[in-house]
Amino acid sequence: MKKLIVFLFFIGVSTWFVLSDTPLFTQSTNASTADFEEEEETIDAPIQTVEAYEIAEGDTFTSAMEVLGISYADALGIVESAIEVFDFTSIRVGKTFTLVQENDAPVELRYEPDMETLVRVDLHNGFETTSEEIEYEVVLAQADVVITDSLFASGVRQGLSEVLLLEYVDIFAWEVDFATQVQEGDSYTVLYEELYRDGEYVGVGDVLYGRFKNVGVESTAYAFTNAGGEEGYFDPNGDSLVRPFLKAPLSYSRITSGFSYARFHPVLNKTTPHRAIDYAAPLWTPVMAVADGTVTFAGWNGGYGNFIKVRHNGVYETHYAHLIDYEVGSGDQVKQGDVIGYVGSTGFSTGPHLHYEVAVNGELTDPLKVEFPKGDSVADEYRDAFEAEKERLDALVK
Repeated sequence: MKKLIVFLFFIGVSTWFVLSDTPLFTQSTNASTADFEEEEETIDAPIQTVEAYEIAEGDTFTSAMEVLGISYADALGIVESAIEVFDFTSIRVGKTFTLVQENDAPVELRYEPDMETLVRVDLHNGFETTSEEIEYEVVLAQADVVITDSLFASGVRQGLSEVLLLEYVDIFAWEVDFATQVQEGDSYTVLYEELYRDGEYVGVGDVLYGRFKNVGVESTAYAFTNAGGEEGYFDPNGDSLVRPFLKAPLSYSRITSGFSYARFHPVLNKTTPHRAIDYAAPLWTPVMAVADGTVTFAGWNGGYGNFIKVRHNGVYETHYAHLIDYEVGSGDQVKQGDVIGYVGSTGFSTGPHLHYEVAVNGELTDPLKVEFPKGDSVADEYRDAFEAEKERLDALVK
């Protein structure tokens, strides 16, 4: 995405200079020189108008063009001419077409399929279609939030958008379990871009830096793109925050609350070991595989209800219980983030939740204390560049 100062455009007034109706040379008995005289004649500039149409449910490209006064035949011509640049049959509800006219004659059609791209169709030149990056003015902004109830609620009260907060949470998805680890008094900092166009705020750009303090333990993320174009978020040591194991099997945005049951089992009516994490979430909340692996069991398992077991390697295994339904079978290969099932209340359960276990070398271990493998580090040839970018970002954070 280009992030430059937004530019303004205008239609100039053309001025033509013509010779006067007076003869070029006026001869006088008392003079031998010629007088030249110029007059200005102004031609009016074309009047430009802009009309916009927001795509509605059920619209096709041809029906949207009909609203803008473009014929069915011309709409088909645009689709055919533009196909190498953009497929206009893939328009989306909520997006907008803009028609530019001069003296009531259509001259250009514009469409923005996403925040990065502007597609232009020249309606005077055989529907020639071009695509360009949208230019924005970028303003850096920083937010420092102390959590008083939840990460989201505390951030929204401070004016942060949900889009920004979800992006922030995604950056630390391998580092922090935001459903169970966040406590009152924790704090976070985020340095991010605000995007402006024609002087108007249009949304959030990239997150450049993030810091999360949880009971005194600090996690930090630096955005870094190497000379080869590879981008990601890295901790202060240059280790990638994208790791082989996610911290939690449910997306934070889909969890209503997270908790661990007490050791007194409400169904068995006795005290039992509970070497797991329980996530309270609505029925049918998607459950994700926390890492690549092989499903070794998917089916009914007594008090666990519908149960899935995934082996990740010779060391780690994860278990998902009380599911209302599941998407995998024994022997299936899964990737990190794949939806494997849905939150339910089957087996010995008093309400919708996910019972999540991690086994290390066959022993059930507290999921919050497991030392999962780290992500890839910044390559040696890019280490100096990373250190320079880290120093730059640290200086920007107030």
